[in-house]
Amino acid sequence: MNKDIKFYIPFEGFYCSVYDSIIDGVIENEISEGYLTEEETEKIDYTNLHLELSKHIFDCILELFNDEFYLFTDNDYITFEGLYSPKYYNYSTDKIKAIVSSEIYLTLLNKFENNNSFTSYVNEVSKSRDGFASFYEGINQVKKEPSIFLEYLFQWFTLSEYRNEVLEFTTNDIHEIIYNNI
Repeated sequence: MNKDIKFYIPFEGFYCSVYDSIIDGVIENEISEGYLTEEETEKIDYTNLHLELSKHIFDCILELFNDEFYLFTDNDYITFEGLYSPKYYNYSTDKIKAIVSSEIYLTLLNKFENNNSFTSYVNEVSKSRDGFASFYEGINQVKKEPSIFLEYLFQWFTLSEYRNEVLEFTTNDIHEIIYNNI
């Protein structure tokens, strides 16, 4: 297995999320202080704004993940490939597109395939249930497909086990990115 693996890193997304609220707050503040007009807000390139914010969120997630688990000497072990935004938000939300080498994947697999918190999470959320038929049920099935394993790993990290830490860390310096892109 020497091929790079493409996968998604789930996060809160931009639709009706804490990030969306911060963006709205910054824009409202800029309007109330006279730096932006209503007409100027209609020209904001939200696609670019979300892309720039997702790069920041990606960097923060990797730094926090690496600080928490001490796996790599730097935070370049996964590459940012872009932002996936669904056409309709009723089925899913934004996700970060990423690429990882097979060597890094194996390091992550070896570290987490027996992590009790992670495996319990995967075993629970990957179960088939009303309205959801799982193709990868349980950790033993999930780890057979590298991209699925990695998405579950970062879902567990960003949206469950370390959710509060991720939200706090990713929103600390977010205002500057918003100001520079509106």
